Amino acid sequence: MKTRSIRFKTSVLYSSVLCLILACFSIYLFSTVQHILYEETRGDLRAKAGQIEAFLDAYASISYKNNSPVFLMNQFLSASGDVSSNKQIIDQLWIQDSKSLGLRNDFFRILSPRDRVLLGSENLTNEIERAFNTQFPPHSDTISFTNLQLNGAPFYGISYPFKFSNRNVFVIQLATPLISIQRILSKLVFFIIGGIAGILLITLFMGSFLTRSILKPVTDVTLAANNISQKSLNMRIPEQKLDQEMEKLVASFNQMIERLERSFTHVNEFSSHVAHELKTPLTIIKSELELALDTENTKEESKRVMAVALQEINRLIKTIKDMLLLAKLEYKLNVFKMEKIDITEFLKDIYQHSRILATEKSINLTLKTLDYPVFIQGDVVHIRRIFFNLVHNAVKFTPTRGEITIFTEVRKKQVFVSIKDTGIGIAPADQPWIFEEFYRIRRADQKDTSGNGLGLSISRAIARSYGGDITFESEVSKGSIFTVILPIVPN
Repeated sequence: MKTRSIRFKTSVLYSSVLCLILACFSIYLFSTVQHILYEETRGDLRAKAGQIEAFLDAYASISYKNNSPVFLMNQFLSASGDVSSNKQIIDQLWIQDSKSLGLRNDFFRILSPRDRVLLGSENLTNEIERAFNTQFPPHSDTISFTNLQLNGAPFYGISYPFKFSNRNVFVIQLATPLISIQRILSKLVFFIIGGIAGILLITLFMGSFLTRSILKPVTDVTLAANNISQKSLNMRIPEQKLDQEMEKLVASFNQMIERLERSFTHVNEFSSHVAHELKTPLTIIKSELELALDTENTKEESKRVMAVALQEINRLIKTIKDMLLLAKLEYKLNVFKMEKIDITEFLKDIYQHSRILATEKSINLTLKTLDYPVFIQGDVVHIRRIFFNLVHNAVKFTPTRGEITIFTEVRKKQVFVSIKDTGIGIAPADQPWIFEEFYRIRRADQKDTSGNGLGLSISRAIARSYGGDITFESEVSKGSIFTVILPIVPN
């Protein structure tokens, strides 16, 4: 697995987060178990100290005879007489009796109110006593607990004050080993470390597997992208059942390839049309020039050849300009000089100039405008081009003595300018293609083929650049209605 791959980074991130969670949980678990064990140890120490206290109280309650061991012990604890000469008898009695307490592994001693050691466990050595003196807290009337180190081993101790025969306050100092607790905690630590290591290994494996499954669509997209060329743009990634994000990725990629396929198809068709449109005038110019060079032409014939060549060159220049404009409109470069235009006054100007074209074919041109100003934002030159293109087409395809009407209406913050003619109309087979570049409707009865098939494409591209559009309705032999839709701006 590569360290710079998403799969590696995802697995490491997932494992790191899980490791942090497990570490926090393990610390909590260890602290909880340690607290519980120490609480149980405290309870055991209280119980053992209470057991010693009850054992000592028994000396005061047992009936005894003078000079008996119990009598001597009672005097010794209550400090009611001199028993120093009988200390050996007292120690022997205590050793025998303390064995019944079951505190073989514990160290304990009993302090007088003046912190003098009265009695102790059989295993209480001088070294242990010194450790008791330095590590146990000072004499206090309250129960306290402390950690001790005795003979190099950890112990937990209790300082337990009590009253003997309800008179003097004695202190029991008792220490019990922590070996069992440490053993349990060591096993717990080993279990936690082993468990975390095992879980992390399983997580890394499962995370790598799951990440590979999750990222499989990304791999498919990569392979598809590597295999796609201009000749295989019809390839698509199957949109199978995937995660929501992956489905969107695959769908977006397929849509992108579809757009690329359309774009390449468009570019290929556009290039073919461009080659065809440029080839025709160049062929005419070449033929005329070859004819002029091969024969001795009169002055009139030379003028005719130059006129034809000039006409075709002008046609080439117009076609090239139109293609450049379409390219600029396609990529939305800064080709417009925007200003506020009153469409009502603007259409009156269009009408005056268009009457010249209509009059030549005896066509009745009518303008029906609004009686109030309506403003749009646009470039005067390009807006003029839209309407002149549409009016010119209407005149071109309308027979002599036909009618053309320009009328305007406003709906939903948009102005609709329609050019209606009584011309030959557009056949249903031609209607889907009339806005395509270089597409021209050719009819047997139509002699004028001087257009390059870019007029409607440019007009609609300009309208859409302004957030508008051009629509049409047409019926063969009855005419067409082309409608320019443009957004209105406030006065």
